[in-house]
Amino acid sequence: MSKKLQNLYRHLINNRKHHLIGWYKSYKDITGAVQKVKTALENSENSIDLNSKELYAETYYSKSDNPYDVFIKDLVYEKSNGVSSRGQSVLSKENFNSFKEDSLFRETIKEIILQPDFTGFEKLKKYWSDREVGNNPVLINRIMGAATLDVTTTVDNGKFDQVFKWLQDRNLIPTYNATETDWFHKNKYAISEIREGLKDLWNDDEVEIDDHWIGLFYWEIYTNLSNPFSLKKQVVKYGAPGTGKTYNAKKTTELQYELWCGEIEAGSDITYDELVKVVQFHPSFTYEDFMEGLRPTIDNQNQTQLALQNGVFKDLCIKAGKWEKDLIEQKIINKNRKWEDLKVEDIHSYKDKLNGVHWEFIFNADPGKKLESIVPPFFIIIDEINRAELSRVFGELMYCLEYRGYEGMIKTQYSHLNTDSTGMIKIGEEYRFFVPNNVFIIATMNTIDRSVESFDFALRRRFRWEEVQPDTSILRYHLTENTDKPHFKNWSDLAKNLENLNDNIRNQELLGKDYCIGHAYLWNLNYAENSSVSEVRKAVWEDNIQPLLQEYLRGTGREAELLGKFKKSFSLN
Repeated sequence: MSKKLQNLYRHLINNRKHHLIGWYKSYKDITGAVQKVKTALENSENSIDLNSKELYAETYYSKSDNPYDVFIKDLVYEKSNGVSSRGQSVLSKENFNSFKEDSLFRETIKEIILQPDFTGFEKLKKYWSDREVGNNPVLINRIMGAATLDVTTTVDNGKFDQVFKWLQDRNLIPTYNATETDWFHKNKYAISEIREGLKDLWNDDEVEIDDHWIGLFYWEIYTNLSNPFSLKKQVVKYGAPGTGKTYNAKKTTELQYELWCGEIEAGSDITYDELVKVVQFHPSFTYEDFMEGLRPTIDNQNQTQLALQNGVFKDLCIKAGKWEKDLIEQKIINKNRKWEDLKVEDIHSYKDKLNGVHWEFIFNADPGKKLESIVPPFFIIIDEINRAELSRVFGELMYCLEYRGYEGMIKTQYSHLNTDSTGMIKIGEEYRFFVPNNVFIIATMNTIDRSVESFDFALRRRFRWEEVQPDTSILRYHLTENTDKPHFKNWSDLAKNLENLNDNIRNQELLGKDYCIGHAYLWNLNYAENSSVSEVRKAVWEDNIQPLLQEYLRGTGREAELLGKFKKSFSLN
């Protein structure tokens, strides 16, 4: 199974390292700083306290007047410390200050830095518990994640366990049989087995791999595989313009297709283009465009007549649902037996009845695999979803989106006009429609668009919402590592300029984070290669950024004042 694990690493890390490079560097920074403090502790007398300034001489904390304060804040308190974010796990400022000044706490952290083992882990948990400041396992776990690379960056217990189970269910790591069921022991086991499975990649010149990348790999499995689209199979990616929402959506579908190809043992001739449909909503987009409706057609006598035609989403669902449809018709799926419960071995006895071409590669798969992992995923990417009148476009699909497959079968508005060529599944004398379990909806929307209110609460709760913010680390990587355009390196300061500008925009009451400038506005810099960074900065401002900000500020009465401030924060006079 190591080959599958290696392919997974290539897809999730090596092929996407430009998305992760910012996190990777931050992770190396914090773990590197901890290791330098450890070396300083080992070279000093045992009695030295963690708040001694000399311990931080070789770290970037040495620039601070109080390096211990900054170091311990990064380790314990900051929203993100390079290992992970703290999520909902928050230590109050008062309790943090109390911890920081407590000699027992400093001694506990010192012991963990010197020897990041289970004893230190338990001692830290006990210290936390004794102070009765709340249950903060994420904060405790990420302290361990900064002290040793023998644990992952997935510091949330539930999310870690989800990946842990997923890896074992797919035989990507051996079954864990030890009696210790705590986060620390399972982490050490997972990291050890993943390193063993990936050991051949260390000699591959085309693969970038080290212990830091492996730590990130575990989390990427969570976000992309063990928990695809979280609890929902429909996602809205929202944020400021130019943050790469649609690009990100397409890359997500490409990744899922590649990973699906790696799941099937026997080749399938299903191509990526067959699985993905892209559509852009607009004010005149209707239910008839999306689902089904009467449309004018020309008959054999060249006469115009109205006929029922399927829309883009229904067509996709019919293609994606042919496996599920067959199982419903054969009564393999029913009220008591669900799609997600089935394994390939469960349908082998129905092989004579499930004899379509689309079943051939399914029956060649590992019998123990879940059927849902073998059947291909289908995607519809809805760009600018909020620009249409959504309640009208989706109609009765509101029910199908919440109850997939068999449980969500409904009669559509035009069900009485359906035929074998337009209908999805016939139950008795009636045609029904359902959204298959292997259909994923990825929508995008700009939060500054004034049609956001078209998303009523009933529809909102059927989607998972993912904010996409401007990412200057991706922009910096693009400018410095673009081998096709090496001259971009001369303009790499633009990433910092954009970061400063967006910080200013976020802090303006009239605007805020929804009006930040996306990194895509500085992506395609089609300027002369010998242009200086100051020349390119001025051109980008005048061509892309200033006109956008002028539109945002129109009618506020503060256009000139704020444009001047924004221009200065972009390093222009």
